[in-house]
Amino acid sequence: MTPFVAERRALRFSAISASLFALTGLVLGLASGSITILFDSGYSLLSLALASLSLLALQQARKPADDHYPFGRLTVEPLAVLLKGVMIALVCLFSMVSAVWSLLQGGRLVTLDLAILFSLANVGGCLLTWWWLKRYARIARSSLLAAELRQWQMDTGLSAAVMFGFALTWLLTLTPWAGYARFADPVMVLIIAGYFLPMPVRMVRGALRELMFGEPVGRIRQEMVDEVADFDIASGDVRLAQVGSFLMVDIQLDKQQIDDAEEIVESVEQHCVQRNLRPITSITLVTS
Repeated sequence: MTPFVAERRALRFSAISASLFALTGLVLGLASGSITILFDSGYSLLSLALASLSLLALQQARKPADDHYPFGRLTVEPLAVLLKGVMIALVCLFSMVSAVWSLLQGGRLVTLDLAILFSLANVGGCLLTWWWLKRYARIARSSLLAAELRQWQMDTGLSAAVMFGFALTWLLTLTPWAGYARFADPVMVLIIAGYFLPMPVRMVRGALRELMFGEPVGRIRQEMVDEVADFDIASGDVRLAQVGSFLMVDIQLDKQQIDDAEEIVESVEQHCVQRNLRPITSITLVTS
């Protein structure tokens, strides 16, 4: 299976899973009266829209250059990740505002048996989806699929926290403090949404870095420097920028090294392909 096929299948599977979670969550959230479940299902509904956006971005990024886009559409991938991060952050903020409003209104009662049943099924489904996407992620290394994994990681943690919260609320109803159980639902939303808010912020920051052609994070640069070291190329003569699944590589050569240019480009591109990155390689001749 090629990385492109694996990425496309993973995104389709994510979209199908998100649609199932969204529909069941909305129905049970309204039936139980829980804003926590509505937040969870709203996030799943957003995941469906964002998975569809990822599929569209994947198709656009793979289109060849043409008269309208002479350098291709490689920035589509980080742009999609940027939109994902912004939308997820907005959902978290809106949910926190709704929770505060509910607390000011005196809390709300929730049908706990229905809520606990939903949360159990949701945790199992989210874990299955996350595990399945991680299998595809080993084949296709891309920012789109990485963002999709982070979404499902967030959804799995969210569902587990919801389940734990509903269990504690049920236990609270068996104590003399049962009257406080009506505040548990909005408090859970505040805690969960506040905890997960940094994740979309990191997504936005990473996407902006790629849109501005920033140097890749991690060991990518050092590995590339080591790859071309045999050609007597200094670290300062290697310039990199990662944009989604594309790696832009510019290597500065002097007149004595120009005869090795073809071999250098071939070595760089093989290195990128081995790491499921799409190389865009250029050679700059330094005359001074």
